[in-house]
Amino acid sequence: MPQKMTDHIITQALRVNASDVHIHPLSNRYLLRLRVNGTLIPLLYLPLDVGAKLISFLKFQAALDISEKRRPQSGSFEKSTTTENIALRLSTMPNKDFHESMVIRIFRYKYPIPFLKSSVFPKSTKQILQQCKNQTGLFLFSGSTGSGKSSSMYSLVSSIENKEALQIITIEDPVEHYSPGFLQIEINEKANITYAPIIRSVLRHDPDILIIGEIRDAETAKIVIRAALTGHLVLSTVHAGNSYGVLLRLLEFGISSEELAQCLLGISFQQLVHLQCVFCGAKCHPLCTHLGRKRTAIYEVLTKQDITSYFRTKKEHIKPRNPVQTIYQKGVTYGFFSAD
Repeated sequence: MPQKMTDHIITQALRVNASDVHIHPLSNRYLLRLRVNGTLIPLLYLPLDVGAKLISFLKFQAALDISEKRRPQSGSFEKSTTTENIALRLSTMPNKDFHESMVIRIFRYKYPIPFLKSSVFPKSTKQILQQCKNQTGLFLFSGSTGSGKSSSMYSLVSSIENKEALQIITIEDPVEHYSPGFLQIEINEKANITYAPIIRSVLRHDPDILIIGEIRDAETAKIVIRAALTGHLVLSTVHAGNSYGVLLRLLEFGISSEELAQCLLGISFQQLVHLQCVFCGAKCHPLCTHLGRKRTAIYEVLTKQDITSYFRTKKEHIKPRNPVQTIYQKGVTYGFFSAD
């Protein structure tokens, strides 16, 4: 029963290209919802006992503790469908009545959209590509969860790789895009396979380009900076509220402004915005089939020159002359956000 239910849910999620499955407990039943293009859509209701069995089955598949329902847990496992192989990352959270909530993030092993086509505004993508092409150093991506940071990194590297043969190594938690030409390493904290020691080992494996899923602590940040300063192109992500917030986060990790000015090639803060549909209106319905592409990325880009200028103005306590246009300002310009 749980196996068939899981297959049915995943099939429906893949059919509509959902990024997440939410198994949410209500007072007398479970509500299953799919997140499609950023919007949660109800899928079906399950009795409490059926929903609990489904969550227990999924926890077992991800090697989680089935008996533990009062503490959050996370894990992942791979699954094969009739059409493709996917990875599922699970997160559980207890509700006040101990009926667990579960969110399943779906990672599909497919090639990303070509980087220059990832936005309907190519100026920013060309700017990012130019910053990284034939360069060594660190380029960082930031943005909210689900904004496409990992897809952007893979797409950017694929664009660079098309020009020459390169040794590309990725370190992720989990691997989100399968690329047969890349050496892909998956983090496993239970087995003590974490970012910092893996990056140290990878630096001895002669990489040309290194993709690091996330800089999440000071130790990882310092090793990433070291990699960028020793002749590698390194791409990674940092969680922050905007592009300048990335710089502040790295400073909090103990990286000096001199090191950042020296190794940073640029920073991109991105957001996915909905495209207007002639049938649905300003926001295309997630299940609409008329508009082939429902969202596009917009980028707020800091170049190396912007970063150097930022640190200089901070040091000299002067106001920057040409501040970078924020994502909000771009969104208002193109009608994605309201100016009110």
